Amino acid sequence: MTDEYLRAVRAHLARLPEADRSRALSALSAQLDELAAIGADPVEALGDPATYAADLLEALAEESPTDSAQWRVLGLPVETRGPVSAEVRSRTWDPANPSLVVPRLFGIGWTLNLGAVAVRMGLIRPDDTDDEVLANVPEGHLRAAQAVPIAIAGATAAGLALVWRGLPATVASGFDVGGRSRGDAPRSTLLAALALGVGPALWAQRRDAAVEDRLVSAASATSLATISAGVVLATVAEARHPRGRWGLLVPAALPVGAAASLAVVVGPLRAGLRRAWRGAAPETSTPMPTTEPS
Repeated sequence: MTDEYLRAVRAHLARLPEADRSRALSALSAQLDELAAIGADPVEALGDPATYAADLLEALAEESPTDSAQWRVLGLPVETRGPVSAEVRSRTWDPANPSLVVPRLFGIGWTLNLGAVAVRMGLIRPDDTDDEVLANVPEGHLRAAQAVPIAIAGATAAGLALVWRGLPATVASGFDVGGRSRGDAPRSTLLAALALGVGPALWAQRRDAAVEDRLVSAASATSLATISAGVVLATVAEARHPRGRWGLLVPAALPVGAAASLAVVVGPLRAGLRRAWRGAAPETSTPMPTTEPS
């Protein structure tokens, strides 16, 4: 049944570029395996192959409303609203937008669209964030996602508190591309680096926001908390063991933050997908045992 469904969808996606078609079918194959594991009918869970393919093509062709920045300077996107705007915040998680990079949440330049990354990795489909899936995301998964940035920021704060008294009065003010210190700054600047992670982590703990916004906020906070941890760790290491290339810890934190942010959103979404599929699976009744007359 699953092989037939996959072949039927493949036929309806013939006009897609090969790379996009392969990614879509890879994601579908993984979903069909999960449906088979819980005994769900793919037609009941995903719709008939023609409808599934049409919805996917529409999602891929749909132009995201969040891929334009507030202004552009010399061709570079500039944004001043920042992550407090839900519209701006949603750029970092927009599976329907195939662009891997989108305008930054604040400042000039670009940032990563984790939604497009998840689609290209075959973790989800572009339309896997519909209302039904979001409504089925378990509350426990949402709270666990929101706890991730708090855990990272808390660990960073605890580590800094342990070494604070042993730090010199001045620390590195920043690092060059080679990872070496660019100058000195008061030790208190470490508190600003710490706040970069603590502030968003606390703000992402809102329970009254929509499910998708809770996940996106937690993902953004996780990325910032990881970068904050990298800056604090690099600065402390430079203060205690000078003349090293500790600044390289900062760019090293970027892929770690991206991976953690991706997990924060994808994990709960896939839990919501599984619950939605189970709800679509037909109920089977267990026959009552009969007693043979003696």
